[in-house]
Amino acid sequence: MKAELNLKQRQIKNTSYLAKWTLIWLFTLAICSFGLTLIWDRSALISGFFIIINLAAGVGMILANKRYLQGMDELMQKIHLSAMGFTLGAVLVGGLAYTNLQLSGLIDFKAQIPDLMFLMGAVYLISVYVLNKHYCAGDE
Repeated sequence: MKAELNLKQRQIKNTSYLAKWTLIWLFTLAICSFGLTLIWDRSALISGFFIIINLAAGVGMILANKRYLQGMDELMQKIHLSAMGFTLGAVLVGGLAYTNLQLSGLIDFKAQIPDLMFLMGAVYLISVYVLNKHYCAGDE
């Protein structure tokens, strides 16, 4: 009979699992991005193959993230899901405003995906930090 893992053991296991899938996804993304010009000289067939591999790794990372969230206690789930909600809203509102600034000529550089990725990361990290402070202030 298999022993049930406690919360801390489950968090360590799920964090490790998520880290592995994230690294696999990042590695396949790097291959797709840099291999195009450095390794296979823009071959559409090879590029398509590695993009499919990258998408599969992305699905694995998404499922690992789901497992990671499900392994948390209710308070941590609430904090992370709220942070994800803030992040979605900020990227949607901020991204569209940024695009409209560019389209209207108020800024003269082009809005790009990496800018949104930076906004997502920053909003998510700040949201988790602030929500942790808010909900866990008396736990110290």
